[in-house]
Amino acid sequence: MKIRIFELIFKRDHYYVERRKIVEKIQINNRTLYSKFEKIEESPTPLLIQQHLNREVTIALPCAANGTIDYLVIEYEKEPTQHFFYLIKQLLKSMGITRFYTYESSKENHIQIFIPYPNLPLEEAYREVEKIEQILEIKSSKRCKILPNKNLPIKHNKITLPIKKM
Repeated sequence: MKIRIFELIFKRDHYYVERRKIVEKIQINNRTLYSKFEKIEESPTPLLIQQHLNREVTIALPCAANGTIDYLVIEYEKEPTQHFFYLIKQLLKSMGITRFYTYESSKENHIQIFIPYPNLPLEEAYREVEKIEQILEIKSSKRCKILPNKNLPIKHNKITLPIKKM
């Protein structure tokens, strides 16, 4: 089923809803990760999407479906000034990426940038993420999260849906 939120369109057969307690404990590379997201084996309804937009629940979708992704996602903490956003915008432009969508995240003071890559195979997505990470490390001291992350199991690469268009 197609899931639409703002300009973003996803084809996913399940979603994740954030709970108040830890739902899953994951051991990976000598680290323990805790997840508060519970997997729901159906597509989110329009009512559920509206509840997410109203901040009544937090919904996430898997990054990948059938070995491909639709979007690379850069998520970072918002600054009092828009300096980092303009830096990312210029870096993406220098990479030939002129089409992207910017939203407020469901996380307080976080921005999400969705870069469309329809049906991009996962391995190619990881290479694109590495390019962006290398440029951001060279040009900025700010840290941000970019998905999909090859260091996480694919089922734990989740995109929290945005709340508001910027």
